[in-house]
Amino acid sequence: MDIRLVKFINEGEFTLETTYKSKKAKKRFLAFLMVFLLGILGFFILRHHYNENKEKVNIPIAMALDDGYLYPTIVSITSMMENKSKNSYYEFYIMHPSEFSEDSKHKLKTLERKYSGCSINLIDMTDKYKNAYDIGHITTPAYYRLSLSDLLPDKDKVLWLDGDTLVFKDLRSMYNLDMTGLYYRGFLDNSPRLPEKFGIYDNDHYICDGVMVVNLEELRKDDMVRKFNDFIEKNNDKLVQHDQTVINILCYKKIKKLPTVFGFINYYSTAKEAKNYTECLIAKDTYSKEDMEYGFNNVVVLHCVYKPWKDLEVPFAKVWWEYAKKTDYFEEIKTKYPII
Repeated sequence: MDIRLVKFINEGEFTLETTYKSKKAKKRFLAFLMVFLLGILGFFILRHHYNENKEKVNIPIAMALDDGYLYPTIVSITSMMENKSKNSYYEFYIMHPSEFSEDSKHKLKTLERKYSGCSINLIDMTDKYKNAYDIGHITTPAYYRLSLSDLLPDKDKVLWLDGDTLVFKDLRSMYNLDMTGLYYRGFLDNSPRLPEKFGIYDNDHYICDGVMVVNLEELRKDDMVRKFNDFIEKNNDKLVQHDQTVINILCYKKIKKLPTVFGFINYYSTAKEAKNYTECLIAKDTYSKEDMEYGFNNVVVLHCVYKPWKDLEVPFAKVWWEYAKKTDYFEEIKTKYPII
């Protein structure tokens, strides 16, 4: 192969006139050119990915608790801060009842002094939802998530995480999920056909509301907080799954599932077992067995429906206690939950 002419044009552009002495030489040249172009493409993709991750981003995260859920919430926030990217800043908005103790407030605020990449914003909900149905293990703060679009008027989107979660990776990918035309995205729940009790037979996505991406802008646009309150007042004794009932009944047309890595429930100890979750789902657009296996092996947000602070035999219990050790209150946690 002979390169007979290199002609520069404008700013650095050039053309090549080439003669080939053999077909093999031509193939080698084309192969070289292809590798060269793929290398250039790969360089720009990596640079874009690097710059995207390098860009600083504030991620609002909402939670709720009372004094009884203080330590699990601290463990959850600790896991988030231990695993976040240095370029992510977490804005925590933590709602609590008026009787929330000063000691509990102080312990939460120590987290923003311990970790520079977050802020802890406490919101007193006074007596909001005090008359809502809360029989069983659910307490009134569970309903607070229904008020988010009013409480955070300057935010368009927020992540909701219950205090019984563990987070193993940065939350930017979850926060960046498309929410166009949706109120919520959540992990598909294996609940019975509850919506049908309210005359809803086409509910494609019954979700667990313990881990969600929440489109506050869309909720405000449709005045959903008022609709939530009206629904609770009229159906209080029917809210068998409490705030989760409210969300799934009123919002079912604007709900979508989360990828399985976000909100994976600690029902299982192995990926093989996790595949079985698909068999108890009623959603039409459901998870496949491959989805569940992938979620187990690549979990970002784990939802501890089985409580690790109550039973060391539940899946991921040891992992939860490892994060408890990273808090400043490990001795107090062991005293409150004396199972280790």
